Amino acid sequence: MKTAVIYARYSSSSQTEQSIEGQLSVCNKYAKDNDLIIVDTYIDRAVTGTNDNRVAFQQMLSDSEKKASWEIVLVYAIDRFGRNSTEIAVNKQKLKKNGKTLISATQRTSVNIDGSRNLDGILLENVYIGIAEYYSAELSEKIIRGQSENRKKGLHCGGNIAYGYASVDRKLVIKEDEAEVVRFIYQQYGNGIYVSEIIEALTSKGIMYKGAPFRPSCIYSILRNEKYVGIYEFKGEIYTDIYPQIISVEACAKVKARAKENRFGRRSTETIYLLRNKLRCGYCGKPISAECGTARNGKKKYYYKCVGRKKHHNGCEKTVLKKELLEEFVINFIIGELCKKKNIDNIVKAIMDMQTQQSKDNPILSNLKKEKKQVDASLANLLKAIEQGVVSRTTTSRLQELENEQEELERKILTEESKSSMMLEKEEIEAFYVKALKCESRLIIEILIKEIVLYNDKMEIYLNTPAKNGPDENRGFSFYNKTMNLRYYSKYSRLFVDEDAIIDIRV
Repeated sequence: MKTAVIYARYSSSSQTEQSIEGQLSVCNKYAKDNDLIIVDTYIDRAVTGTNDNRVAFQQMLSDSEKKASWEIVLVYAIDRFGRNSTEIAVNKQKLKKNGKTLISATQRTSVNIDGSRNLDGILLENVYIGIAEYYSAELSEKIIRGQSENRKKGLHCGGNIAYGYASVDRKLVIKEDEAEVVRFIYQQYGNGIYVSEIIEALTSKGIMYKGAPFRPSCIYSILRNEKYVGIYEFKGEIYTDIYPQIISVEACAKVKARAKENRFGRRSTETIYLLRNKLRCGYCGKPISAECGTARNGKKKYYYKCVGRKKHHNGCEKTVLKKELLEEFVINFIIGELCKKKNIDNIVKAIMDMQTQQSKDNPILSNLKKEKKQVDASLANLLKAIEQGVVSRTTTSRLQELENEQEELERKILTEESKSSMMLEKEEIEAFYVKALKCESRLIIEILIKEIVLYNDKMEIYLNTPAKNGPDENRGFSFYNKTMNLRYYSKYSRLFVDEDAIIDIRV
């Protein structure tokens, strides 16, 4: 009597665990009828046969190299061994080299149990392999074609769903709570906030990802994902109606620009330079870069230095500036201007006007009311049909469905209306504004300051806002020229402030 092992497999496309039971049953019966002793069983569940990257299959091949007490690999059919003609030939050769034989319980093979050649089996075996490979290729083509058609219809074809979305009847819909997190991440990163700080902010609000704090890789994945602007690319094809848009194209472009700017490590991992990429030398026009050095006592020194002076290209006379003092001076000056009563009044008024306008033009509320109107019309038509005697299980089920939908829409409308009615008072906005200015100094620099041109005795601050020198009641901020004297003592990189020269504030 000869010894054998059984190899069984089913794919995930159309078969189940019951397929394994059927294969084992047939193989065991064949073994009994042909005096084979089954010593082991190798099973791959829900694994394709188009390649040999299968755990149990590879283990079986590995065991065949040993002087094991089995001689035959018994399969239900040749396509269980594989569906790739090249790999089948290679793996059969491995078995042959190791003194093992492949036998099918239902099909003729090229070698018999006793090791003799089966001439008609040589031809039939190759036919079986060719049919299996053809079937696999045809099935794959049909699946790809079907998925392509489904994508053109805007349907989700399986796989991982991006954070912020959920699948309902194969259509992707926005999960509004997660979408708000995505918008927050894009807004913060676009405004210059570092990923580590975004994670801290989310964690402090109790917002987690799969039960744990967000990881940097997850944040970067969200920032790189074009699905949030409604674009889904698959094998060179672009689909725009599968993922509903969460992020505007402008916000995405801003994030991409920020990511490109930070691509080559343009920030220190040890300390944050608030004015990085904002400074330019007034003498040679070169950028002023963030620098770090170590004193004789081992203490770290942080400062800003003109690139022209650093590389000795043009003999630039711009002195070195101590980081902490320069940043503190710029922040205090900008906050001081923004906290002037006139500027606060202008900003608070603009916010209140915006709040009122948003309350009037609430797109979410408008859409909900439009949906409810359609549901109300459908419900009225269905009730009219019931009154005329058109009653069935379908109409009853549809009636219940419409009533539930109507109730849910009414709840959402009430929620949105309550949001619109919760208007912030002037005092609340003003208090939050003043507090935010002191807490978000980096955001102020990132959003407000376009560029600072530095000299040894003055600086010119160029703003991104519609501000201009001199009073103007109808413009956002009104900054005035200030008389300040900036004297730099370069030997010790110290910054002193006196009261005599000019800082120009320009747009």
